[in-house]
Amino acid sequence: MALSSPNIGKLFGVQIQLHWTFILLLIFVLFLGPYFFGIIILLFICVLLHELAHSITAKRDGIQVSKIILMPLGGASIINMEGIKANQEFYIAMAGPISSILIGLFFGLGAIYTPIGMGRQIVQIMFELNILLGVFNLLPSFPLDGGRVLRSYLEKKRDELSATKLTVKIGNAVFILFIFGSIVYATLFTSDSIYYVEFVVLWDLIIFLFIYGGAQAELQAAMTKRYTASLGVRSAMSKNFITEKPETTLAELYHDVLVRHTHIALFAQGKSIKLVRVPRGPLPNVMANVNRPISSLGVEIPAVQATVSLDSAINTMRFNDAGVAAVVSRGEIIGVLLQQHVEHVVALHITHVMARESRAARQQKKSSDTNYEWPT
Repeated sequence: MALSSPNIGKLFGVQIQLHWTFILLLIFVLFLGPYFFGIIILLFICVLLHELAHSITAKRDGIQVSKIILMPLGGASIINMEGIKANQEFYIAMAGPISSILIGLFFGLGAIYTPIGMGRQIVQIMFELNILLGVFNLLPSFPLDGGRVLRSYLEKKRDELSATKLTVKIGNAVFILFIFGSIVYATLFTSDSIYYVEFVVLWDLIIFLFIYGGAQAELQAAMTKRYTASLGVRSAMSKNFITEKPETTLAELYHDVLVRHTHIALFAQGKSIKLVRVPRGPLPNVMANVNRPISSLGVEIPAVQATVSLDSAINTMRFNDAGVAAVVSRGEIIGVLLQQHVEHVVALHITHVMARESRAARQQKKSSDTNYEWPT
């Protein structure tokens, strides 16, 4: 993620990143002229304030916030959701839309006192876009804020998984109506140009794919949490790794990797655990670095205690955007978690548990039918 999302600074202790697709958008809009470029810059400053509202609300409750990523379709606050309560999720989710609506009202007030001209036009556009941003995010669907608000409300009488499933169903229905309504509006009440209608359909399709993907990710996370509650980290960790000292050279590392038949090498540096990223490229370049110490090639990875649940470890990896995590017991590295292997273990376990529940339900139904007494 660091390569595709360069850092641009910190605000309130939260790292701000630009996704590479957002950089492409800025380049494209720059060719359209300074007017459109300025509007996009202002809009995404408002999006950043929207995401900061989420992050600051979370940090106020002692919840970890990793970073904010700005993308063409908006922004994302990377918040550690492990152990978060329903009422906390409600306030964190509501903070974003409320901030956007307040920003919109600020621009609306500014439009009243701005002289007629291009400046007033820009302020008016920002008023409309921020109100739209706030209202749109309140739609009850993941990954929008409204989906989290609805789920937190449903969790008052339901467990997290059933609340998530119902939110996904409601969100899908709402967005089908939203897409249908926008197409009807574009066809009947706006420009007669067929190209405009095609643009609306294409944009609706992009939004629907974004919404559908986000909803499925939330549903998968809820299912993982529900069905892997009994699994510990040890059930998915691998012992196929080696540990080295920071002063170990690349030549020594290559030898150990070949002997142990592994590609994962870790070393401890201070309180951090780092993964060795072996340099790649033409053979002469690699050979020129064989005496280089691996301490200069380390990439820090998260560490999880061997006693935590697998779901907790998955949240830690997701929060740190890491594909590898070290499993630690009493200060020693005893294993590694690899994202792909963890996903396989979780998928197999969920399939097994759901099949067992299905068999139990069928057996219960069969027993109920057998024990039924006909009235006399």
